[in-house]
Amino acid sequence: MVALPTESNVPLPRGDRSWIITSGQSSHHATFAALMSDDRRLIFGTIAMAITIQLYTLVYIFLSIGGGAPAGLKPWLAIPAKVYYHYNEYLLAPSLFMGWILAAGVAQLLSPGYSGKGRFEDSLCALGFGINIACLPSLALDLPESLLGALGVIDLPRYEAMLTSQTLWHEVVMLLYSLTLTWCAVLFCIGIRATQGLRRGPAITIGLIAFSLFLSVSVIFNR
Repeated sequence: MVALPTESNVPLPRGDRSWIITSGQSSHHATFAALMSDDRRLIFGTIAMAITIQLYTLVYIFLSIGGGAPAGLKPWLAIPAKVYYHYNEYLLAPSLFMGWILAAGVAQLLSPGYSGKGRFEDSLCALGFGINIACLPSLALDLPESLLGALGVIDLPRYEAMLTSQTLWHEVVMLLYSLTLTWCAVLFCIGIRATQGLRRGPAITIGLIAFSLFLSVSVIFNR
């Protein structure tokens, strides 16, 4: 069992509330650092990534059953929108794995230029957990929505068209997706800093590059 820092052993300063932000960042950094000391870290990171892929594969299976189709963003691949989700069932896993490995590989290549000392499997582990945790807000919407569509409780084409219109529900969806993207970018930066032993500036630069690569691969294949 890996011992992680808890609130009980962290002093809480009075008056100045800036400790709320800094202690949160330190907690994430310490969690990643503790994870790197476990010999099973690559297995754990792969499992975290596999769970995310399995859950989102279920989302696309449910969307395909419910007759859903991409309503907001036009697919980049030459696949008809009406059957895109069916093909997405098979495109999701290889595209996310490819984006994950590419992002970790580029981070590993760039880090030595800033005195990075981590290994490739360390980067894979950190980014795998970062993707897994960051996807929770979007999954909280996508999984129940797609399941209800597959069960016929909601009309998916009409529902997805509503999400692209200026409604309160549209704003909620944009908030959840924005939270997922922001959280993923932040966790990439924190994870790379912890695994490579970088200063904050280089870690942010490399983290954002890695995140951009992962997001680009994901957007090309998935809707």
